[in-house]
Amino acid sequence: MTGTLAEATSPFLLELHAALTQLDRRVRATRFEELTARVAAVREGLAPHADAGDALAEKLHALRESLATAPTEPARADWLAFRTRVQPHYEAVVHDLLRERVSVPSLRPSNYARNALHLASSSLGLFVVETSGRYVVPVAVAGAFTVAGWTLEGLRVRSPAVNEACMRAFGKTAHPHEAHRVNSATWYATALLLIALVGRPAAAAVALATLGLGDPAAAIIGRRFGRTRLVHGRTLEGTAAFVLVAGLGATLALRLLHPEVASSRALVAAFVGALAGAVAELTSRRLDDNFTIPLAAFCAAALALAAG
Repeated sequence: MTGTLAEATSPFLLELHAALTQLDRRVRATRFEELTARVAAVREGLAPHADAGDALAEKLHALRESLATAPTEPARADWLAFRTRVQPHYEAVVHDLLRERVSVPSLRPSNYARNALHLASSSLGLFVVETSGRYVVPVAVAGAFTVAGWTLEGLRVRSPAVNEACMRAFGKTAHPHEAHRVNSATWYATALLLIALVGRPAAAAVALATLGLGDPAAAIIGRRFGRTRLVHGRTLEGTAAFVLVAGLGATLALRLLHPEVASSRALVAAFVGALAGAVAELTSRRLDDNFTIPLAAFCAAALALAAG
């Protein structure tokens, strides 16, 4: 029953995702009327499925109730507050659908604090890798963060109170879907540990620059200017920004930190890594892209640097 219910409700969730994603761009007053109609249509469409009596139906009912609080005036601040109210209920449903192998993208509204954290954490990782001068130091640092992260994940699974406290503590930088999944920081620490264990600093520089610059660039450009939809809520414009910004940033990192790498090879390795990271972002669904992006960029850059 749950599988059938998941498939039946996914079109309404996709419509809701498309409608609320508009709020990351400038919205004309007349478009708010359209947005009101779209939200009302989703609420009406969910009605027959919200009383099925199972756990998914209960979450659909909670989502439908949250949609009833949609603003009646075209004030963007009110609509952003509405999206904030709706998002936890939406993500709870998306989590259940994913377990039924029904793919619906998470809502990922603009979060500049999270973008800044991306840049800061990647810069810290790059600093540790480049300045320690010893193989054991980045391995030890990344290992400590990885152990701490996975220990906390275990506590979150066992205790809803711990999970709730973590989401409150990291509220400004966390996405609501992380209440139901492994935190992105844990995945990032795990990727950094694997990269440190391999021990190729030049390729690591490309990987960390790709994650620290490319992912935020894709988020900012994709949400504000993205029009051409690709997969999993990503856009062509955001992906192009990812490759361009990550490629240029990784080239600069290689030239500054690894002058022994020829300029032409640095450029190729940087953009090959950036492209691999962008593909990883597009295709990551069950694995967090904070894990797949740096690993994909690292492997691609290592191959490019070793070629020829």
